[in-house]
Amino acid sequence: MPPAGSLLPDELLLRLQRAAEEERPDPALREALVALRERLSPLAPPPRAGEPYSRTSLVVRPELEVMLARWGTGARCAPHDHGGGGGFVVPLEGAFVERRFAWRGAELVVASSREVSREGGEGRDHVSVDPALVHDMRAPAGGLSLHVYTPSPLRMAVYDLERRERVDLVGSFGAWIPSGSHPRVPFERASRAPVVWVGHTTRYRGGSAEFAVASRTLAAELRARHPDAQIVLAPLETKADFVEAMRALARDGREVEELHFIGHSGMYGVMFGSVAWPEQLSPHEWRALAREGAPPFREGARAYFHACRTGRWFAAFIARTYGIEAHGHHGYTTFSARPDRFRWAGPRAARRARLYVISTPGKKTHGLLGSIRKYAGARADPMLSFTPEPVAGGASYDAVADLYDAAFVDIRVRRAEWRWVARRARRLAEEEGRSLRVLDLGCGNGALLRALDERGWIASGIGLDASPRMIAHARRRSTAHDRLAFDVVDEPRLALPDQSVDVVLSFLSFRYLDWDPIVAECMRVLAPGGRIWMVDMVEQPLRLGSPRELARFARDALSHLLAPHSAPAFQRDLAALTSHPEWRTMLRYNPIRAEHEYRWYFESRFPGRVLEVLTLSPRQRVVAFDTGPIARGAIPALRFP
Repeated sequence: MPPAGSLLPDELLLRLQRAAEEERPDPALREALVALRERLSPLAPPPRAGEPYSRTSLVVRPELEVMLARWGTGARCAPHDHGGGGGFVVPLEGAFVERRFAWRGAELVVASSREVSREGGEGRDHVSVDPALVHDMRAPAGGLSLHVYTPSPLRMAVYDLERRERVDLVGSFGAWIPSGSHPRVPFERASRAPVVWVGHTTRYRGGSAEFAVASRTLAAELRARHPDAQIVLAPLETKADFVEAMRALARDGREVEELHFIGHSGMYGVMFGSVAWPEQLSPHEWRALAREGAPPFREGARAYFHACRTGRWFAAFIARTYGIEAHGHHGYTTFSARPDRFRWAGPRAARRARLYVISTPGKKTHGLLGSIRKYAGARADPMLSFTPEPVAGGASYDAVADLYDAAFVDIRVRRAEWRWVARRARRLAEEEGRSLRVLDLGCGNGALLRALDERGWIASGIGLDASPRMIAHARRRSTAHDRLAFDVVDEPRLALPDQSVDVVLSFLSFRYLDWDPIVAECMRVLAPGGRIWMVDMVEQPLRLGSPRELARFARDALSHLLAPHSAPAFQRDLAALTSHPEWRTMLRYNPIRAEHEYRWYFESRFPGRVLEVLTLSPRQRVVAFDTGPIARGAIPALRFP
């Protein structure tokens, strides 16, 4: 009989591990496993008396366990978890009935039941195992099943339904109540055990396989620090996956003691999806989740975001929104073989048993010298900690509305930006043979709508802004413009009828908006063939290796030097605005986002359209995007949980 390991070559083991991280095998992998049935079956002896199945370990590594189970006729295992790991089960012989359990108060009850078999249809030919799952299985006529888990469970809990107790097992055990003495926890206490939750992204950019290793490493350390908690390890693809995981905990009455997220981050927090379809939970969505109690943080809870730049704005926002202590990195993160200082993990980091996400100076932040320091073993920067303190002075434009209004009485002082909008408004009005119905999101003091109205391009204009003082200025300055109306809006909901707008404008304000929900609303109110025009300032250092960018920068720098002479009053008022302490506070809590976030977001949702660069400075630039005419259903529905 060949040794078990020889039946599972390294290439297949790597596929198994990746599939376990996704908690499901793809059809090709499942067929490959079923094809091994005749060679695997002799390795699995009948179960011993009193045990529902026999266990034959094919692979046991820190990052992966592969196990065969031979089931007796009519055998049922005890309800059990998987020690914070996840994976899948593939039936090789026979059919199985799987039951899933949920807490209802202090009772563990059956939440669902289904049959799975080798011949089952899609979704019924395997069992997906997530880290929070408690389930059992029964083999009415006996059978053989292959179990794949990551990480390899070091402990598990089985649930004694008769005695209403959780039995905690450490080491190599099957899913049944063993003989001997083991720690037992009454259901009353087990149902209230806090959750330590570790999530990581699976598709967003590169490094997802490494994130899975880092998550398993962190989960193992957290198990040692929180022996009484339930450790949950959760792979995530979309933001909807995260939302459902948090809502499920809340539905089950579980409380989160610690939440850890490992992955990528943008300026407004953690990223989901992929570069081809990037997703973030917007500030509005986070607040909406907080109001419904998801994540269900317990008193004294903490949240840790092991991702780039989460300590600049996002962690402080989470601390205030949920009333907890939150932690994040100020700089960029990297993978390391050590947690305290950088040690290169090698070209096959995803195959390491342990991996850490740390922040340390490197090429992105300190150039070549930073890279040398990093690879010489630079120390890891500690995470920044934030308590739920209110924002001193507020974070809206209200405090600086008077100064802003004085500086931007005439929006045409923003010459490049005004030319971009005016050229499109004139062309569209000429093509349509009529004036336009325009919605301005983040309208400020209404200067842009007034300028368009003075040219005769507007049939009706609606300006919305979150700042009541800005709206007051817009109304005061627009009394002679009877085609314009202004109102305050404090959430991504538009009180406009369907298909009632030709153009939605966002002029130097898109960074303040809740992207997915507001764009979904724009799609609703736009008439067929309507369009979105966005102009905003973004963060992006000058690309010194691009002759085209250097030439553009030289032109823009000269224009900037001449600006004080052409518009001295504007320069004086602008300096008064940008030097005001309340302006700096507002920017701190409404940061400029990175260029690539805009590029990925807009170009993924509106294929064939390209983000344009209007002006350049050494570290920032102004960009613009024109969706072109949008046909109904032209882009997939935006996922707003």
